[in-house]
Formats: sequence, structure tokens, C-alpha cells
Amino acid sequence: MADEPTGTSAPEPTVDAKGRPFITRKMMAAHDSKDDVWMSIHNKVYDVTKYLEDHPGGEEVLLDRGGKDATEDYEDVGHSNEARKQLAPFEIGELPPSEREVAGASGSSGGGGGTMMMAIPVLLLAIGAGYYFLYLA
Repeated sequence: MADEPTGTSAPEPTVDAKGRPFITRKMMAAHDSKDDVWMSIHNKVYDVTKYLEDHPGGEEVLLDRGGKDATEDYEDVGHSNEARKQLAPFEIGELPPSEREVAGASGSSGGGGGTMMMAIPVLLLAIGAGYYFLYLA
């Protein structure tokens, strides 16, 4: 058993599991016009240019997220399994590991379920204390 050197890490890979070069957020950002629309969803990059006219929610929805991450918007709508299958042919690559979002790590809305679960015991304690001081003390 050899000692591993500490403080060193392997260089970041340059291609995904399918052998495609990673697409950086900077590269994706350049594709935000009606003639060329890329976006990422769950760290995968999609070229949805040819889907604009067919999108049930209208092309404006896709154009608004062009060149950006659309994961939160995609999940907020609640796409069906069929819609998820329709997305697959538009996949053109993935974000590099260093630029990926961790599920639920976003500081924006939509990730507040854990916070609410922590607030419930505090709220119950406050109600119990109020009851005690109003009716029993």
C-alpha cells in the first residue's frame, strides 16, 4: 500500500463520458440568439434551436434561457417523462465538473424545503410557550 501524495489532485478531465469536449458556461453564453440557442439542464448542454417552433410553451420561454442554465425553470414547470425523452436528441455535451451546479445547492428559490422543515419545530415551540404563558402561568 503506497502513500498517496497529499494536496495534489488530478487535472480536470477535458471530455465527458461520451468522448465529447466539455462545453464551458462561457462557450454556452455565446449561443443566445434565435438562430442559435443553447442551454444547460442538469449540467448537460442542449442545442434547442430546431425545437423553438415546436416547444409547447412557446419559443420565448427557450429564448429567455438561451446561453444560460435552465434547470430551475425546467423543473419548476414539471415536465412529463415524455418531455424529458424529447430533450435527449438535443444534447450536445456537458458542463465541465468545475462548473456544474450541485442539485439543491442554488441559493435561489425552490430549495427552501429543508429550511421549512427546520422552522416547524421552532414554530411549534413558540406556540407552546405562548399557550403556557397565556393560560397556565
